[in-house]
Amino acid sequence: MGLFELVFPSGLPDKRWTQGFVLAQGTALLSASSAVASTALVERGANLPAWQSFFIYILLAAFYVPSHWRALARDRDRRARAEAFASDATSGEIDDDGASQAVARPSGSASFSPWGRWEETPVTRSPARYATLALIDTQANYLIVKAFQYTSLTSVTLLDCAAIPFSIALSRAALGGVYSRRHLFGGATSVAGLAVLVLTDAYLRGANDSGSNPALGDFLVLLAAFGYASSNVLQEAALLDGASTVEVLAHVGGFGAIFSGMQCIALERESLGRLHATAGVAGIAELMVFAVSLFAMYSLVPEVLRRCGAAAFNVGMLSSDVWAFIARVMFFGGFGDVRAVVAFFASFIIVSAGLVVYAAAGDPLPPERKNQASSRYAALDEDMNITDLEDQGGGRLR
Repeated sequence: MGLFELVFPSGLPDKRWTQGFVLAQGTALLSASSAVASTALVERGANLPAWQSFFIYILLAAFYVPSHWRALARDRDRRARAEAFASDATSGEIDDDGASQAVARPSGSASFSPWGRWEETPVTRSPARYATLALIDTQANYLIVKAFQYTSLTSVTLLDCAAIPFSIALSRAALGGVYSRRHLFGGATSVAGLAVLVLTDAYLRGANDSGSNPALGDFLVLLAAFGYASSNVLQEAALLDGASTVEVLAHVGGFGAIFSGMQCIALERESLGRLHATAGVAGIAELMVFAVSLFAMYSLVPEVLRRCGAAAFNVGMLSSDVWAFIARVMFFGGFGDVRAVVAFFASFIIVSAGLVVYAAAGDPLPPERKNQASSRYAALDEDMNITDLEDQGGGRLR
């Protein structure tokens, strides 16, 4: 048996699944950029966990809320025109053959319903569900930063990997995900590769960085990991039930800005005003890099979740710690020891192998869900049906 057959015994996975895994590496790189900026802020004496999150949600709200409103206005206009065409078709007043075919043909098709998007909104896309999603996400961001005050960087990095089993369990319970042994083996291999890097780094540093209250800090990290997994699965559920990327990010940004803003007022009211005095102009620039990097990352996350799901996203994000280690080497003092070089390359190879194995295991979305109208496969299927409809019917609705 060749290497290809060993890695891909069932053939190459679906194109959308592999695209999602590639996009996940983009989010990992952006996450590493934000980690570097946050580390630089801390080294300058600035500790602003609530404000750092607040600016992310403000950017999301400022960009995506107006876009979502415009999309809703366009949808209302399309619906009004569709109802007018349907009324004309019923009464026999049809402008041309192409329009009549474009209206009549889809109504008898089980695979394509152009007006299905205006049916009653699923509970996964309700304002209450989006508010819950944003609340969980804001608190996960706050808790992970807060944990650094009580426990070590090593503990935070390793325990944050708990987002993987949490997301697998939540995806299985809420979405019916079917995870094979190859999924589990690939994820475990990637975690093991990361552990090689983190533990070697901690050993070589030799510093007593256990923190002031390791038990509390570790508990906060686990809460944050569960929060991230919950947020990702809630987003995936909304996307599978027909939500657009703009819809999800508009709600996350809008509700997140409210919740995070309240947290800033309650906990860090005066901290932002001292930023310039504490960290100077460079600190303000680093805060901007942090916010912009995570804004870009958040913008990619729904597309990753749409294509390959929450668990695959969290597995792919393991490489962010590898990129962050490279950045630390470049900007914060270098490797310092040949053992660190060996550990880095060993970790990189093991993590990469785990990602390949996980990706090769294929999409855990159950087959019956893939065949539903609302699935991560619906968008491409709908585009194909629209193309077929235009070829057969002779034109679009005007």
